[in-house]
Amino acid sequence: MDIAHRISSCDNLTPAEYALARTVIALQDRIDGYTIEDLAATAHTSPASISRFCKKLGLSGYREFKVELARSGAKRAASGAVDIDYPFSEGDSPRTIAYGLKALYELTLSDTVDCLDFPTVLKAARLVHAASQVDVYTHSHNAIVADSFQDRLRRGIGKTVVVARSEEEQRIVAAASKPDSVAIVISYSGRAPFLKNVLRILHCRHVPIILVGTDKARRAHPDVDLHLQISDREHPQLRISQFASHIALQYALDVLFGCVFTLDYQRNVQYIADTTPLIDDRTFS
Repeated sequence: MDIAHRISSCDNLTPAEYALARTVIALQDRIDGYTIEDLAATAHTSPASISRFCKKLGLSGYREFKVELARSGAKRAASGAVDIDYPFSEGDSPRTIAYGLKALYELTLSDTVDCLDFPTVLKAARLVHAASQVDVYTHSHNAIVADSFQDRLRRGIGKTVVVARSEEEQRIVAAASKPDSVAIVISYSGRAPFLKNVLRILHCRHVPIILVGTDKARRAHPDVDLHLQISDREHPQLRISQFASHIALQYALDVLFGCVFTLDYQRNVQYIADTTPLIDDRTFS
């Protein structure tokens, strides 16, 4: 997770540290010329407080903090040429459209890698691996991503996966779920209308919940068990299509599947070898 996402996702900052974070964000690239004493004077704090702030972000100290800020700034500058919501314009040639989408995908994937907390991904993988059943809750266009994840788990490891469609079906599935199952909730913004009731039922049934979405989604639903954070650069409504959110969600779930698969790699490879002839009767030379 890059430094910008670490700062925005850190929930245990003191009021003074929040003020320091706002100063850092306001300074952005200019901080490169600041000593720790300069920053302390600008932020009305002490060098010792800045060092504690850096350690709270998982960094060794102020020097590493500046390196990470520079790296984040370089990535931000590179992303400035990409319009996430409108990656192509009227009159663009096929080549321009192709390269515009390529840049969007590359930025979104890079950003999502920086957002993902890998120890959390591993915890989520272990929950899925051990679960008697995986129930996936989402709606609208995100159902495409849910179907893809369901197919991977069923074909790849033989896991029972249910993707509930309507709001009524979601409530029925949630009410029937058991503590040894796991719920995966997919929501980019966390504002989907189905979430409130489904999460309430899942909590009542003591089902572990993995939320896949942006940091805004996590802040809207802080009581989930695990959160797989994705890139949040796309506007929830004002866009040509869900290019960035789709690729970010798909990628995060593919990473999760890969981690689940490798928890019992040889067994799962053998499962594919054993079941493929039963599923696919095509022959290849």
